[in-house]
Amino acid sequence: MIPSKKLNLAFAIAGLCAAGGGAQVVSAQTDALVLEEVVVTASKRGDVSAQETALSISVASDDLIVKSGMVGMDDFLRTVPSVNFLDRGAGRNGLVVRGVSASPQTDVTTGVYIDEATVTGLGSYFGGNPDLKYIDMQRVEVLRGPQGTLYGDGSMAGTVRAITNKPDLTAFSAEIVGEYSSTANKGDDNTMLQGVLNMPVIKDTLAIRVVAYDYDNSGFYENVAGSNPDKQIWAGAFGGVTTDSQDVGSDQYTGGRISVLWQPTDNLTANLIHIQQDIEQSGIPESLLALGETRRAPFQRQTGAGEALTMDLDLTNLEINWDLGSFVVTSSTSVAETEELQDRDVGMYFGPLLGVDDIPLYLADSGGVDSVAQELRLNTQFDGRWQFLVGAFYQDLERTLGQDFVFEGQPDLDPFGGLLLFESTLVETVEQIAFFGEVTFDLTESLSAVAGIRRYDFDQTAKDQNDGVFNGGFTSNSLSSDDSGNTYKLGLTYTPSDDTTVYGTFAQGFRLGGPHPLIPPEVCDFDGDGLIDGVGVPIPDTIASDELDSFEIGAKFVLANGRATLNVAAYQVEWEGIPVAQVADCGFELTLNAGEAESRGVEIEGQVLMSDIWSMNYGLSYVSAELTDQAPGLGESGDRLPGSPEFQMSVGLQADFDLMGRPTYLRTDVTHIGEYFNNLQEAGLEAGDYTTINLRAGINVTEKISLSVFARNLTNEDGLTWIETELGDGRANYLRPRTIGLQLRAMLGQ
Repeated sequence: MIPSKKLNLAFAIAGLCAAGGGAQVVSAQTDALVLEEVVVTASKRGDVSAQETALSISVASDDLIVKSGMVGMDDFLRTVPSVNFLDRGAGRNGLVVRGVSASPQTDVTTGVYIDEATVTGLGSYFGGNPDLKYIDMQRVEVLRGPQGTLYGDGSMAGTVRAITNKPDLTAFSAEIVGEYSSTANKGDDNTMLQGVLNMPVIKDTLAIRVVAYDYDNSGFYENVAGSNPDKQIWAGAFGGVTTDSQDVGSDQYTGGRISVLWQPTDNLTANLIHIQQDIEQSGIPESLLALGETRRAPFQRQTGAGEALTMDLDLTNLEINWDLGSFVVTSSTSVAETEELQDRDVGMYFGPLLGVDDIPLYLADSGGVDSVAQELRLNTQFDGRWQFLVGAFYQDLERTLGQDFVFEGQPDLDPFGGLLLFESTLVETVEQIAFFGEVTFDLTESLSAVAGIRRYDFDQTAKDQNDGVFNGGFTSNSLSSDDSGNTYKLGLTYTPSDDTTVYGTFAQGFRLGGPHPLIPPEVCDFDGDGLIDGVGVPIPDTIASDELDSFEIGAKFVLANGRATLNVAAYQVEWEGIPVAQVADCGFELTLNAGEAESRGVEIEGQVLMSDIWSMNYGLSYVSAELTDQAPGLGESGDRLPGSPEFQMSVGLQADFDLMGRPTYLRTDVTHIGEYFNNLQEAGLEAGDYTTINLRAGINVTEKISLSVFARNLTNEDGLTWIETELGDGRANYLRPRTIGLQLRAMLGQ
């Protein structure tokens, strides 16, 4: 328990803050008190100052990652203007940037990278990202707005890049971190252990860096199926297995990476990195709103096993950089493999379709991805007014999905008489090749222009086999599609001084479509009119690629002699051919290209160095995203796009000082997320509309050992992050309750 005086101090500190979060390191160790410059590689032109980069970008430095306690995507992304993070459990998160999402639970509109390797969409098959832990990271970059020219497919709303620390060629070092915390309400104990080892093999030429970690997080949901009267009625009717249990949704992340850096000359480097992460989750971290708070009531399988999820990721990337003076050649080769299994009770959704309130039915979703990607690019370093960047990208991806739908009651009470209910296998392949380039020309000393283009071609196939009562018998299908197109970028950048950058950009983004999985008309078209029952549209054959155009103007200022920054951006996005996922009355999911939408907004963020001790970062945004054309069966013109709050704000206040001669820091982060709905019609209960406060304090006990204490979600806010749409049976996700803990860090070597 935290004494009341400390609570009062925490709120007093929070009250000093009046705006939202950003990310930049403070440096007060020079003669002049100035903010330390943060460099990014988002433009793929090497290290460039974030303040000179002509796009809306937020950066979390290594200092911020450590002192704010970031370990995953949700720790940072909720603090970024115009970005919302929908946490639905391991590998099932959603990213909404600038409102560009019509089905946040399944949409993948934001690219995700680890160094030069794309991991976009490598989370759950039904949407999500792999949830790699931010261990031993140099920085995290969030690029808002379409990045179709440089980053291609899937980066139509923006791109998130996690940049790892590379091996140090000069000195041995090691670090061990241990953490213990406790989560309030229905939560329990959480533990973490991580280690980093850096070993030069050949000084200044070859080094190895090893990272390993294990996170064991308690669940904070409660299974009340064993004592719920309604559940017991249907358990008796069908012989279902029920139980009461705590710690539902607990998970364990185990993983690590190995990096090998070879630098045979000053101009040539090769970095080979292998990342592996395994996730095991016990129970699905969702509540059933009808039961209140974080309660849920699933059936167990007849074996006694309950709902669960596992997800494994293996990623290998080789990055080679060769500096030839006037040219820099970069090659990135990636091989990724994922495996996933999600096992869950879906009887409360399918029961009403069968004329009962509930029935023990389990759906096992298994999936996997095998991907090979290669990017090669050349970047100029001319002394003149022209600069070029040209590149080529190739990807060969295979995605598999299996579904097994079974009755999990007693065989003698099976209303289906032991018949096969549903099973399916789907194999999708995508082969994509793209060529891209940008040219920059300095019109004057302070005015430059940029033009970019990306040409993409892809071929996609989908083969599926389905069988069972719910499918109307055995079916098989093979579909193929191909598409090609261009995306463009035009921009002007005006830099009247070293402290001011003003820019205007037109940019396009796209997302590949493909063949639509088979929907049997015998099951979903009861009237025989060719329209899906309950939706009123024809059964689609393909999902068309969707595109958007973005117009952005922005300005970046360095103020108060380098002690403050202010970045402002305004944008308008026009989005066409939006694919929206919807579950038909027959239980099959279909995806429709549902009309047009528009998103407009403003973003403000910056940093202030208030003294040699106190610093603040802030950010806020307003987003207005809505349909501009009717989407048959889904929404009307003027409907807000789901998953995106109109207003959000965050602020971070940090003090760095010496206490008894030891480096010490105090930090508080306050984040407010406005309300948002999970559907285009703005119907039902809204999510969001919550404010969280995180506190952290640390001290270097010795030169090699540091201790920190923290409180996440200090006020124990119980806000909803998402309300499930796939089944629509009232499942929802909550913020993690207040979690208080301590961390011990020990360092060896330099």
